[in-house]
Amino acid sequence: MFSFRSIDISKDSKTIITFRRDSYIISFGDMSLFGDNDSYLKKISERLIKYPNGLVLVEIDGEPVGQIELQVKSFENKEVGYVNLFYLISEYRGKGYGAKLIEYVENFFRKYNVDEYQLRVSKTNSRAISFYQKHGFELLRIEEEDTITRFRMQKSLN
Repeated sequence: MFSFRSIDISKDSKTIITFRRDSYIISFGDMSLFGDNDSYLKKISERLIKYPNGLVLVEIDGEPVGQIELQVKSFENKEVGYVNLFYLISEYRGKGYGAKLIEYVENFFRKYNVDEYQLRVSKTNSRAISFYQKHGFELLRIEEEDTITRFRMQKSLN
């Protein structure tokens, strides 16, 4: 059975670090931009206070197969939803599960009354870019950070 549950740092720290590190390899080719585990766990702990249902593990039959990290941020003087992480392990990519994650994400942001949500994706992650475009995301702009070119994409919830 497919389900979402809030991250429990004491129970899930190893899993979320593994998933987040893998996302860096997929996006950037290595983990050099990840930083250290303690800083990542501290950031997640702080976000869990404000958005407990926005930091979730995706599970199938109780086994973690993905992770979502969501928050509401100010962007150009407007509150927007922001996806920090949208991740499925390789065995579950390309099988329709991503659409279930999109549904969860959009329901979450609707509860916070935002009109749109955004994410950033490495320009070299063509599979993710295609997925986001298929699900209605549009390129908002190109951003350079840490010598990496990222596409900021957005989707309207209206």
